[in-house]
Amino acid sequence: MHLYRLFHGKLGAEDSVRSVSSVEKTITMARRAVISSGGLKGYLLEEVVASLISKAGYRLLTDPQDDPHDLSLMGNGLQVRGRGGYHQADVLGELSWAPAFGNPIRLFIEAKWRGEGRAKVGIPEVRHAVGILQDVNQVLVTVGPRTGAMKVGSNSEDITSGGRCYCYTYRYALCSTLGFTSGAQAYALAHQVALLDLSHEDYDELRGAIDAVGDSLQGYIEGLDDDGPVDSPTTRNSLLRRIRATLRQELWHVPFEDYDHRFLSMLGPLITATREISELFVGVSATGFVILFKADHPDRMIRHMRADADPETSVHFRTHEDGSSRWEIRVSSDRAEPCKLFFVLPDAMLRALDDKQESGPRAAMNLKEQHFSRVTVYRITDEKSMICSLKLNRDWLANARLQLESRNRRKPPS
Repeated sequence: MHLYRLFHGKLGAEDSVRSVSSVEKTITMARRAVISSGGLKGYLLEEVVASLISKAGYRLLTDPQDDPHDLSLMGNGLQVRGRGGYHQADVLGELSWAPAFGNPIRLFIEAKWRGEGRAKVGIPEVRHAVGILQDVNQVLVTVGPRTGAMKVGSNSEDITSGGRCYCYTYRYALCSTLGFTSGAQAYALAHQVALLDLSHEDYDELRGAIDAVGDSLQGYIEGLDDDGPVDSPTTRNSLLRRIRATLRQELWHVPFEDYDHRFLSMLGPLITATREISELFVGVSATGFVILFKADHPDRMIRHMRADADPETSVHFRTHEDGSSRWEIRVSSDRAEPCKLFFVLPDAMLRALDDKQESGPRAAMNLKEQHFSRVTVYRITDEKSMICSLKLNRDWLANARLQLESRNRRKPPS
């Protein structure tokens, strides 16, 4: 109503000044919000996750020179060429190993920061990831343009390749600090989008560091108002580039052009929290879904992977009040002391994975045997490449089934 009266000349001079001031303040706040607190914390989480899985053979792509065919640099950062357009890639990496009978793999990492009381990541975010994958994975160049006239009598069998004769398969990993809705889980499973749930207590310290550092950076950015127009896109992009470059250089130990030492003290607590985790292990279940493992003793896990024979495992879980299940894989071999790997699989995902649609202990046992009979874990460094299969201990599984049957026989009839 104030704006209507202002633009139609029905406000007094004092009201006009007050209304104009209010509108300008609203516009300024909206411009500032382009780098929102949640968005900034999501950027930090993306960088941290990328560095923690680097030893799974994940190499950052940051420059079009890494691949002039697919990559381009624009005002808002690195872009990947798709069939219908370019797509921003804040964190894009390439796996240093290629699967048999498939293309080399590149992985987008996107993180959604959700504070307490906020909604879980839903279908729209997963649908966005699927749309990008469908577009970038349709860019194929196998036959180049003809450079001259074909000889008389030649046909399509005589054409040789003049373009790029190979392509990459792009994948997407979506991280969340508050989990995913059941619809998002089902949609992601159907379209092979990896969901990395960082909501459980194993990541409390890391989330706390991101929360504090994000607030500190946000306060710094808002405080720059006195020095110039912070709300211009160029300035915002420059700030984000410098924050990312500073964090990347400290975590990856390689130089980045936009490194800015002024951000180092603010990023310090997050760098420390990331280094304390050391690394996260990336595994693939027997049925093909990606799992992010946090080890209680990473050094022991590495020694198990170096053993002459693949280590054996037992699988355990407990259900939380929010319906999520915190899983635990206990790893043992003759090479090192036992260690534990922790991860989360929400119930909706378990139901989608359970072909028999059973419930209760028997269903959990079947899930363990079907999906965790063999989990492949990758660790690729300059010194040594290791691909290890964590094999479910059959003696443990048989004993667990016997115990389950024994409990069922002792139960009184209902």
